[in-house]
Amino acid sequence: MSFKSIHQHLSALAIFGLLPLALVAGEVREPFEVQQEGTRLIGQMEDVARNIHQNADRLDSFHRTAQVSASTHKDHLMQIKSLVNEGLRPTLDRLTEIQQDLPEWQQDSIDQMLESAEAVAAHTNSAILNMNENGNRPVALNTDYIDSVSLINEHVDFLVKTADAAGDYADAHQKAVEAGLTVPK
Repeated sequence: MSFKSIHQHLSALAIFGLLPLALVAGEVREPFEVQQEGTRLIGQMEDVARNIHQNADRLDSFHRTAQVSASTHKDHLMQIKSLVNEGLRPTLDRLTEIQQDLPEWQQDSIDQMLESAEAVAAHTNSAILNMNENGNRPVALNTDYIDSVSLINEHVDFLVKTADAAGDYADAHQKAVEAGLTVPK
């Protein structure tokens, strides 16, 4: 058998679910290893989302007082932007790369987290643009900015809850497997 025909044969086995290995970037990995990576990445998502939530909560409380400067608002928005670009994006990129090799429940969780993360990024961008255009205007009077911050908070809250629940489910699933229970894949 030539390499090409072996590769085609392995591909056919993988398509029909008869090959118990996941091929990731040419690397052969057991499904369990891929699931473990997915669980670890979901935990990272939760940590980053909690940091974003903390900044968004501060922004939400800041708009109620005129004593917090526009510069402080911008600083927190830049922190959120950095967390999205340097924390959420690379983690989500990797999760989407391995998504097809994960159980259906994890795939669904990733889809929900991706949707929330995209909304957080979009509303963060809107808030930054608004602050750049209206930086001298009192924040308490800037309803578009306040709405953007509220939406960041809403979507990041859902992201935290989804990642937390997915992580808890993965932990419980792993404990059941280790205890020898028959559990759905």
